Amino acid sequence: MENSSRLYNTIVKVLCQHRNWLDIRHLYTLAWMMVGIILSECISLTAWTPYVLGRAKYAQSIVRRFQRWLNNPRINVHHLYAPLMKKALAGWGEYKLYLALDTSTLWDKYCIIRISVTYRGRAIPMVWKVKSSNVSYETYKSLLDAVPAMLPPNVVVVFLTRLC
Repeated sequence: MENSSRLYNTIVKVLCQHRNWLDIRHLYTLAWMMVGIILSECISLTAWTPYVLGRAKYAQSIVRRFQRWLNNPRINVHHLYAPLMKKALAGWGEYKLYLALDTSTLWDKYCIIRISVTYRGRAIPMVWKVKSSNVSYETYKSLLDAVPAMLPPNVVVVFLTRLC
């Protein structure tokens, strides 16, 4: 549990670097969710519970807390994430920045549209949206519009996409 606590404190320090939180408790819950996903190496909410320290007596209480966070309409994920991404890209310098527009379809019902930074064979999402499986330009235009504000000035961008 010492690893959980140290990782939690580090994540809280990083997340506190910007002031876009409507409620500081949202930051603490997100930090515990991040600890859980990192240490469990799994995306299941129940798998995260052994790594969470707190007053909750039952794992079910922790899972409900995470579910409330994920479904909270007051939490604007892009508003919180954009400053972190902007700071991460600030030192990119004169290197080319490769951005990829990608889509994934789930159960032939939903389509995840994302624009990611690609680096060393990995993709780090910058912006994303989940829509029904039919996706038009109007659907992802807002994602294209949001990306330039996160980029460092004068960076050379190579934009990758796959046309179907």
